[in-house]
Amino acid sequence: MPAKPFDVVVFGATGFTGRQAVLAMIHRCATQSVTWAVAGRSADKLAALVSELVPSAAEPPAVLVADADDLDAVHTLAAQTRVLINLAGPYAKRGEAVVQACIANGAHYLDLSGETFWVQQMIARHHRAAKSAKLKIIPCCGYESLPFDIATLWMANQVREHHAEPCREVKVVVSFTGKRITSVADAVSGGTVASLSSMLELDTTDCVRNPACLLPADASDAHEVAERNAYRFIPRFDEDVGAVTAPNIPAPFVNPPIVLRSQALMAGEGLFAPDFRYAEAMNMKSMVPEVSFLPDAASLPLQWAAAASLAAPLANLSAALAGPLKFERGALRKVVDWLAPKPGKGPSEEALSGTGYVFDLFAVSQSGKKLRGRLEAQGHPGYRSTPEMLVTSAIGLAKGTLGRTPHVGVVTPAAGLGIEAVGALREAGVTFSLA
Repeated sequence: MPAKPFDVVVFGATGFTGRQAVLAMIHRCATQSVTWAVAGRSADKLAALVSELVPSAAEPPAVLVADADDLDAVHTLAAQTRVLINLAGPYAKRGEAVVQACIANGAHYLDLSGETFWVQQMIARHHRAAKSAKLKIIPCCGYESLPFDIATLWMANQVREHHAEPCREVKVVVSFTGKRITSVADAVSGGTVASLSSMLELDTTDCVRNPACLLPADASDAHEVAERNAYRFIPRFDEDVGAVTAPNIPAPFVNPPIVLRSQALMAGEGLFAPDFRYAEAMNMKSMVPEVSFLPDAASLPLQWAAAASLAAPLANLSAALAGPLKFERGALRKVVDWLAPKPGKGPSEEALSGTGYVFDLFAVSQSGKKLRGRLEAQGHPGYRSTPEMLVTSAIGLAKGTLGRTPHVGVVTPAAGLGIEAVGALREAGVTFSLA
């Protein structure tokens, strides 16, 4: 990649998540040399952000002005950086021009999109050009879906190392840790709602019911992959974790297509069995109040009730997105918009620093041998952990410590960043261990 003024540009820096990403960049720059810039529509807001957040003794980032709707400005922006972090969503309305600009100007691209139908469009329209340019276009590079994708890659590597076999199955069971989330404002940001609203307004595909929707166009087994990994919205008791589980939140149809695309892109590397299956769920024991003087079994009715309260609306959301009725989508969109904070808002500082998450990881080799692992992460999953992971990924790509894989084009976090991400994510507060 030719020399450029900046290693990383944070585009959309004045939004809620953008602000957290800027803080993460400031923290990284205290220990390593990184040239970077903040970018967005308002020079005044960007200058105020830098003045507020950057310590007086630190080297401030450059300030670049660009609007996602201004094609010339976006191309100028992409031409100045090795890696562009795009936080200027919703991506289905504003993201494609930024992707095109990065491909045209030789910049790797990362975003936080959860709009699977849009990722499908980017693969169809731009994968070939990005591959020809030897660039990595990596959507879904936050809590959805980076830790799930990297955890699956890590477990497959562990299975091969310990059992000398490909991995046939990975199951991820998520628990939230620390301060319990008690308000909608602490659970959902305006950016998340914008993505859901965008899906309700624009998604006419089958992505929310088809986990194979992001497989390469020439995949001959897409139907079998979809059937083998079909979404399940019914709560169940999971013996492995000793708790009731429900569909993963906030959207159980985002991570599986990314993980399955990773498996397909890495099919020739001997890590995954041809009949690989991925599953994920939410541990409801972490979502209900603890009663210290009662045995664990006493919380089971609360777990079942909480699981049902999650499963029903998620199933309804999936049905509304997959269905043709505009009335259903419109009514649900009004509910989503009413419940959530405005764009640019998000959880309180107490919620950001006081929560975290754990993945219990279960893998099965091709012959049936089992392995258990664990991922532990610090900070609110979407709004503290996400920017930390995103910034770690961007700097790693810019410096060449990540992205050593041969996979280029519109790829996934696992295929694009590689197994080296496991070690790099320690700096983002994410650790992996075998149980």
